[in-house]
This record gives sequence, structure tokens and C-alpha cells, in this order.
Amino acid sequence: MHKKFIYLKYLNIPNVMTGCSLAIGFITLILIFNQKLTFALTLYASTILLDRLDGIAARKFRMVSDFGKELDSLTDFFNFCIVPAIIAYFLGLNSVVSVLILIIYIIAGVSRLAHFNLEEMEEIDGKKFFSGIPTTLAASWFLIIVSLLETLNLLYLKSILMVSFLILAILMDAPLRCHKNGVLVKSLYLLLPTAVAILWIF
Repeated sequence: MHKKFIYLKYLNIPNVMTGCSLAIGFITLILIFNQKLTFALTLYASTILLDRLDGIAARKFRMVSDFGKELDSLTDFFNFCIVPAIIAYFLGLNSVVSVLILIIYIIAGVSRLAHFNLEEMEEIDGKKFFSGIPTTLAASWFLIIVSLLETLNLLYLKSILMVSFLILAILMDAPLRCHKNGVLVKSLYLLLPTAVAILWIF
């Protein structure tokens, strides 16, 4: 069977979770195209959760592999670079300047992922650090910002979102250390559910 379907040998729990995350990212776009923003952003939050859980599962079940790393990286590119840019475009960031900023965001994200694939994380005193903020963190802040802006229905929503993308792009490739399990990352456990709750309550 493996000789005919070679990819079956990579079928395991963490890789299935990564595949589900990719599928959810695609469904998120379908919902956006159909103007189902609240459902789309709620579903999108689960891609961020799955990105965290698939790595935990891979280490727990000792299923870490080069294939899994590549699959995770490609999924991150789609879910956390392409999907936010397309959502932003459909929210009105469709001017020439806006599109250029979205392209900068995408390039910054894929560059950051490529660098991570080559260098991985830096370890200092037993603690692991990302170089620049990870794409997952950038996408998380995008989700939080969009949720707040949509709820507040601000007049300058497009301008704020455009500036946010530019800042996130810079932070992804900036020469700064981001602690893997630091306050910035752990705060998402509270901020992401809050952002989704805000969408539904208000």
C-alpha cells in the first residue's frame, strides 16, 4: 500500500491535525467570500489553536518528523500569511497602497518561516526564543484587531488595519527575541477567546 500511496506513511495524529488546520483555513475563506465574517473569524481562531496543539501532540507521541515540520510550515504560510491578507482585502483593503502593504505582510511572513526552517529557535539559559514574532502570533493579533474594529465599527477601520499589517510585517522580521512561552504568547489564551466572544456578544 505504501508503495502506491507513499504519503500514507506520514499519516499520524499531529499531521492530521495540521491537515485539519489547513482545511479550516480554506473554509474560513469560503465563509469570508459569503460575507459570514463572525463565523469565519470564529473558525479561524481554531487554526491558531491547532497550530499550537499539533506541535504538542508531535512531541508527546514522539512523532516529530521532517515531513511534519514542512507540512506545518506550508500550512502556516497559507493560514497565517495568505488568509489574513485575503480577509483584509475583502474587508476593504483593496486600494493600491493597501494591496502593497498586504504583499509586504505576505513576503515578511514567508521570509520569517523560511528563516525559522533554517535556523529554528535560539536557546538561551534553557529558554527558547523566536527571532521576530512568529506568524501564528501575527495572525492572532490580526484576529484580535479585526474583532475589535468590527465591534467598534470605527470610521477609520481600514487605515488602522492597514497600519497594523505594516507593523506586524516589521515585527515578524525584526531582530528581536520572542520567548516561546513568554507573556506575549501566553496572553493569547485569554485574548483570543475574548476576541471571539466580543464578536458574538456585540
